[in-house]
Parts: sequence; structure tokens; C-alpha cells
Amino acid sequence: MENRLHWVRDVTFHEDNSQVRTGTASRALAGFRNLAISTFRLAGRANIAHARRDLLNHNDAFAVYGI
Repeated sequence: MENRLHWVRDVTFHEDNSQVRTGTASRALAGFRNLAISTFRLAGRANIAHARRDLLNHNDAFAVYGI
């Protein structure tokens, strides 16, 4: 089942290509990805990939959140 969250996690965060499979590391990384996606959406950003690219410039990192 492909839904909006799975598509973002797969395409934007390349989750299906992740090689982390031991212990609880994969579950922890999935939680961090969900946290990032939720934070972007709460900040009013609809395009998660564009919001991630905005964070590459560390000087404008707070602009993503409207700070």
C-alpha cells in the first residue's frame, strides 16, 4: 500500500535503500524520519524534499520553520 507517508519516506529519504538492519537502529531511524516529516508539515511545508534542500544552507535553517 503506497500512501503519502510511505512515498515521502521512500523517495525523499531513500528508506528502502537503507542498509541499517541490525538491532533497533532501523526502527530508530524510521522514528527520526517520521519526526522530520511531521516537523516540516507542522511548519506548513507541503514539499518535504524542498524543505530538506532548504536545510542544506545552515544559515537559513531556521527559515524553514519561519523563525
